[in-house]
Amino acid sequence: MRRIDLENHFYDQSLIEALAARKEPPYYDRAADIIHWTHDIPMPQGKLLDVLLDVSQQRLAVYDRVGIDRAVLSSSSGPEQLDPEVSIQVCRATNDAIAALIRAHPDRFSGSAILPVKTVETACAELERCVKELGFVAWHTHSNYGPTAPDQPQYRPLFQTAADLGVYVYLHPQLPETARMEGLGFAFAGPSLGFTVDTMTTLMRMILSGLFDEIPNLKVVLGHLGEGLPFLLERIDNRTRFVKSDKIRCEHDVSYYFKKNIWVTTSGNMSAEAFACTKAVLGIDRMLFGSDYPFEVADDMMTFLDHVPMTQVERSQLFCDNAVNQLAVPG
Repeated sequence: MRRIDLENHFYDQSLIEALAARKEPPYYDRAADIIHWTHDIPMPQGKLLDVLLDVSQQRLAVYDRVGIDRAVLSSSSGPEQLDPEVSIQVCRATNDAIAALIRAHPDRFSGSAILPVKTVETACAELERCVKELGFVAWHTHSNYGPTAPDQPQYRPLFQTAADLGVYVYLHPQLPETARMEGLGFAFAGPSLGFTVDTMTTLMRMILSGLFDEIPNLKVVLGHLGEGLPFLLERIDNRTRFVKSDKIRCEHDVSYYFKKNIWVTTSGNMSAEAFACTKAVLGIDRMLFGSDYPFEVADDMMTFLDHVPMTQVERSQLFCDNAVNQLAVPG
């Protein structure tokens, strides 16, 4: 049974250079080895930055050790928030770096494009280049781009382009743009709560605005076992039916889109209870393997999944079959 990792992060050096040249968030303080995502929320890098920049045999050795056969490689956050012209250059350089890795190791890597979203027409052209010329399988984007977010109307052409090209969209968390997340450090504002709050808000706005009705063949993937939404789906359906609003433009219950347009990965969530809830609500056919490496210890994720009760058929669906058969990721 092969294992395909749908959430595996890296940085290209071009992004670090661009962040180091900035004085306003997001910027990289090279002397202190800290990325300042906002004025209030710094993130010390330490060894993490070295691992993100590593795309050598050392990374492949990690895959071999834990049993990852193929990784869909994507840039972590940053390029989308840069000034437009710099973002265009960094996104292209990053995508080219992924393409070089695919050429060197075609059986180990697939690519998910990072796009200069502030210039939508250019971003659409870059996605088309990545898919048609470089063979990428997805567009990797984040739950906000600073003052704007993917659910806003100006980004509709990007989702239409992804659907037309037949690739999925991986919606990854970003720090929320709200003062309510400030004052308690990066862990609170990011991985422990803020990431989930921002991503579930963005996806809900995408659904309720009618995006998936406008683009019915659009495929979106969430990490972290669905960012808490499987637990909330019944209540969301119930209350949006009960409290009517002419501002909600989707044609179906929210849960409908989780059975038609949305998949979730295991990335960064090692709760047996959360896994069981997600499986019960969505079904194993909507679930995929993601390690969230290097933001999570890959060994820990694999150990967790090895001990989750599943049949052999379900395990094969999770680790490989769903990605290959439903999202067209190479096996």
